[in-house]
Amino acid sequence: MITDRKGRTLADRVAAIHRHGDPVTAEQREQAAALLADLLEAAARHGVTLDDFDYTVDLPGGCLDVILAKRRN
Repeated sequence: MITDRKGRTLADRVAAIHRHGDPVTAEQREQAAALLADLLEAAARHGVTLDDFDYTVDLPGGCLDVILAKRRN
């Protein structure tokens, strides 16, 4: 199980994200957490962790935004 430096799981990180607009469903949060896990698996091959991303970009939020954008498009 992947966690950040504070011990939060990927699902915890995605669940903590709040966006304006339509409510985010549990299914969308699960999809965002799965996307995040896949991206972090690829990043690990380069020695990069979620904590590394946290210093520069909101990767969990970006994953949720992508999932929500798919619904709109």
